[in-house]
Amino acid sequence: MPRIEEQIEITARSSDVFRFCHDLERRQEWDERVSRVNVLSPKPIRRGSVVRLDTDPASGGPVFSWEAEFVEYHYPSSSRLKVIDSAPSSYFVDGTEEWRVRKSDGGTTVTLSWDYQPRGILGRITDLFRRRGTRQAIRQSLQNLKQTLESES
Repeated sequence: MPRIEEQIEITARSSDVFRFCHDLERRQEWDERVSRVNVLSPKPIRRGSVVRLDTDPASGGPVFSWEAEFVEYHYPSSSRLKVIDSAPSSYFVDGTEEWRVRKSDGGTTVTLSWDYQPRGILGRITDLFRRRGTRQAIRQSLQNLKQTLESES
C-alpha cells in the first residue's frame, strides 16, 4: 500500500492544533484536497463518527467523494480516518488518513499520513503520476494549517 507522510512544526498548543484539525466545518479553508466535508454522524466527532469528503479538482485529480469512519480518536494526540466507501470511478479503493499531534520544543509537531490502495492496474499506473501531486497538496495543506493557526493565536 503506498504511503505519503508529511510533517510540520506549528507554534501553537497541541490541544488547539488537534481541535482545529478536527473542526471539519473549517477543513476546506486550509486543506487543498477537500472542497466540502459533511459530518454524517451526530456531533461531537469521536471514534465511530462517519464523514463524507469531496475532493477539490485543484488538487490535480478528478472530482470524487469518499466516506470514512474515525476508527481511532484520541484527543489531543491522534486520530485515524478509514475509507469505508468511495465513488466507483475514484482513484483509490481503500485508504487511511492518520493524524499525530505531539508537543515539541517550538510548539507542536503535526504528522499527516495517507495510506491508500489504488483501484486496479489502471489505478496503480495512474498513481505513478498522481502521487507527486497528492504529496504537494498535503504539504501545502499543512503550510496553510500552520499559517492559519499561527495567525489566529
